[in-house]
Amino acid sequence: MKKTPSITIWSIPNEKDWSLVACDIMPTLKPGSILALQGPLGAGKTTFVQALAKEFGAARVPKSPTFSMLRTYKVKHGSVRRLLHVDVYRIQHAADLIPLDLDTELADGDAILVLEWPENVKQWLHKRSHRTLTIQIKNNHREAALH
Repeated sequence: MKKTPSITIWSIPNEKDWSLVACDIMPTLKPGSILALQGPLGAGKTTFVQALAKEFGAARVPKSPTFSMLRTYKVKHGSVRRLLHVDVYRIQHAADLIPLDLDTELADGDAILVLEWPENVKQWLHKRSHRTLTIQIKNNHREAALH
């Protein structure tokens, strides 16, 4: 019998509530984890990453990596020392991720990856699904669901 994954849903009345979501999922994120963020433009994906980085102890506030594709933040939470923030909005093929060397970054054993627009690299992500959590942001930034 196939186990049905549990779904957690949060209500996010204001921007400060993203920290509550971040705190809820932090215990599930271990080195090598991938957190896939889905939602329309302006849904709050980068705002969530900012809250997550703050809770992980990052000294810098994350900025959108839309044009740089990858930003790395030093954090200090358990064995997690780096938060890799990738935006693949402009990516059309998983092969475009090769220069980022994400598999090596995750294999180093001290990083988690937060990926915006995971639907653009479904095949790449599917090969790593054993360690991927997905958050869907919807309803005008007011609701997030963890799958």
